[in-house]
Amino acid sequence: MDSKKQDSVPEGTITKYHWVNKTIYVGTQRDYWLYVPKQYNSSKPACLMIFQDGQSYLEADVQANIVFDNLIYNGDIPVIIGLFISPGDKGPGDPVLGGTDNRSVEYNSVSDLYPRFLIEEIIPEIKKNYNITDDPAGRALVGHSSGGICAFNAAWQRPDAFEKVISHCGAFVNI
Repeated sequence: MDSKKQDSVPEGTITKYHWVNKTIYVGTQRDYWLYVPKQYNSSKPACLMIFQDGQSYLEADVQANIVFDNLIYNGDIPVIIGLFISPGDKGPGDPVLGGTDNRSVEYNSVSDLYPRFLIEEIIPEIKKNYNITDDPAGRALVGHSSGGICAFNAAWQRPDAFEKVISHCGAFVNI
């Protein structure tokens, strides 16, 4: 029942943002969404969970925000801010397929670039408005397919920043 909306459970908010990369993947831009639970209190650092291909985790077949609402309300998990981030894009491309997306470069490259992008660009931007823990035990990365290897790679490259990984069918070979 954690994936079903419960009438008595307060809903967190989801806000969409747009980011133009400044230092790591210059020339790319992306959308991202922040989920902030009702229980968030700026005087206490919140945990952070980062979802690669983030928009897919907000769609009707997953609705991670509702799962967060229910688990946080029931005390099963701590207060977590969810960052649902899309891969970068170098231009409009095809409306359906993208055409100029940077997903494979960002997600399939085994390097420190993507974790640096999160640590140096995105997380500081979020921290301007939200109190987020610096403790790697309070930070998780989530992804499927190439997003799964991306999540694993980021934690592997930067265990000082990310300690938890959820990889759904991670594309660990033949890339």
